[in-house]
Amino acid sequence: MSFDWKAFLTKQGAHFDGDALTGFSTQPASLSSNAVSILSGHRLIRISGPDRQKFLQGQISTHMLQLQPMQYSTGVACTPKGRMYSSFHIIDDGDNYLLMLKSDIAESTVETLKKYAVFFKVELTNASEFISLGFSGDDIQSILPEIFAGIDLPRKNDVIAINGDGFLHAIAGINQRYGLWLKSEALEKVWSSLIKKLTPAGEDFWSLLNIQSVMPEVSSHLIEEYIPQHLNLPSLGSVSFKKGCFTGQEIVTRMQNLGQQKSRCYRLTLPGSEQPAVNTKLFDGNGKPAGEIIQAVTNPFEKTIEMLAVVRIEAAEANQVFMTADQAKPLQVHEIPYTIDPKKELQQ
Repeated sequence: MSFDWKAFLTKQGAHFDGDALTGFSTQPASLSSNAVSILSGHRLIRISGPDRQKFLQGQISTHMLQLQPMQYSTGVACTPKGRMYSSFHIIDDGDNYLLMLKSDIAESTVETLKKYAVFFKVELTNASEFISLGFSGDDIQSILPEIFAGIDLPRKNDVIAINGDGFLHAIAGINQRYGLWLKSEALEKVWSSLIKKLTPAGEDFWSLLNIQSVMPEVSSHLIEEYIPQHLNLPSLGSVSFKKGCFTGQEIVTRMQNLGQQKSRCYRLTLPGSEQPAVNTKLFDGNGKPAGEIIQAVTNPFEKTIEMLAVVRIEAAEANQVFMTADQAKPLQVHEIPYTIDPKKELQQ
């Protein structure tokens, strides 16, 4: 019988809305608090078989020939028209590839990849024995070696095995963070050690950190809506332009070479607690459509709404983005916290 990690966490004060973990009885005091986030809205899938590298090399944006055992990367999968149907984190565990992605696109991602897998000796399965945790906080670099005695923290794209129970990797962004893909049966074993040092949190806490780092993910409402450049994913290292062909590569590379992109992803904030729906249209200073919201989360620490939106560059750089055409609700456009350099990214 598999370990019921949801029932276990409920006994530890977790609150669920259906399958989504919304938080715990005790909440972090701020976004800089030392915390462990339970990423219940993510799922892992496994790609195994002797042709797994060759298969993925032709399907996803990650340079699979450069991804070595016990290394981590990110990537996307696109349609032939260059529109993304998936984004993910990927690990080579030495025997298989593990992909972590949003739960609401996991099934469709597997089904789409299977259409291309018929001529390869590969198998795509649900790695349901894993759950995903996120570690963050001002002191997280000193805390993790105390919790997992004897480990050296992973650097760059290295992956560290944790007692045969999981895989730890570093996550880019403005805050120091780490991800742990843990076998759910090991959660009970490590939980008491975790909560001695870390405050448990739900997925929204982690999403706020992603938004502030402008690190978008493809979810179900974004399937086939955007090319990778719209979500800044080449700038985040999720697209290799040196690897050769993959599905949709011609369109993605042409956009990168032409340098004629008109919209990209920005972090926006709005005072209050009324959370707008995804796909809500945004407007520029002339009342014309300027983009749309792709993610929105309430920030209880600042009493604002934090959003990621794909917005026309001209409107964003002028900080002229509004919720309504009559400019009644102005949004604060924040500077993207990393460099966007299409020519340099072509060398990835």
